[in-house]
Amino acid sequence: MDQRFPDRAPGPARRCLLALLVAGLLVALPAAATGHKLGFSLQFRNEVTPYRVQGIFALPGERLDLAIVAGGDGTYRLAAPEARSRETGRGRWQWRAPEDPGLHVLEVARLDTGETMTLNVFVTVPRAASTGPGIIDGYRIGRYPAEPFRGLPAYRPPRGFIRVTRENRDVHVSPHFTLGQFVSKQGGAYPRYMVLRERMLLALEAILEEVRAEGIPAETLTIMSGFRTPWYNAHIGQGRHSRHLWGGAADIYIDQRAPRGRMDDLNGDGRSDLEDARVLARIVARVQRRREPVDFTGGLGIYGPRAHRGPFVHVDVRGYRARWEAP
Repeated sequence: MDQRFPDRAPGPARRCLLALLVAGLLVALPAAATGHKLGFSLQFRNEVTPYRVQGIFALPGERLDLAIVAGGDGTYRLAAPEARSRETGRGRWQWRAPEDPGLHVLEVARLDTGETMTLNVFVTVPRAASTGPGIIDGYRIGRYPAEPFRGLPAYRPPRGFIRVTRENRDVHVSPHFTLGQFVSKQGGAYPRYMVLRERMLLALEAILEEVRAEGIPAETLTIMSGFRTPWYNAHIGQGRHSRHLWGGAADIYIDQRAPRGRMDDLNGDGRSDLEDARVLARIVARVQRRREPVDFTGGLGIYGPRAHRGPFVHVDVRGYRARWEAP
């Protein structure tokens, strides 16, 4: 399978560099338009982010340790709306999540350069708060497998769910993605509930950056499917251990040019087909080989077009390697 993923995309994609630069000027960033990466990186749990905006998901009362891990000898300050944080060292803080679910905005500022990182921290609703078997606030979640797949901790039922409302669905969880892009496609009234892994967001941003480095115009990646509730996943006939159920997978494609709603012609042959999904897959595979500053090891699936949709690529951060192709 690795032989299908050479290091570079076909030549026609590279010739789009000028169009990429133009498109890059049109990307709406949630912070100053000086690029989506900062001159410093922040670690939380086992994740490291260099981005101007980062979503984080925490349980009520959870302690969140934050630390500057790259950025020279700058002077940093953490700003939090509540008195729930304390400095634990130079460029290190501890913040405790409130008991009530909701969005809390923290800011890490580098004082000598004026750079600011916005942390959109979503305090989740504990799974124990369900109002019925597999239901939260009338929203149907369904049941997770009682035993984790292969005994892996990553397949245990989620401990908490993000409450998505009309007010917070457009909040950025990374520079180029919003919370609402990952909500289950089952629909229903608000509030809706979902799970999303921070590493999935970091992986998607890294993939988008690599896509642009190939000279492929892309303002963002279209998320065809992000989180799926176990109920919806079973409803559409998918496997009970799909990483979509744990918020660690996304089905993606690039949709920058007409006709909209399907994968762009990435290899320049005038068609949107399996070969274009392979171009994107080569880029994803290159990102997944990275181990620093975080490990993006995971699944990579290539899907050809069907009557009701175009080609796409599945990417996940399951923590072990998996590859497949569906013509």
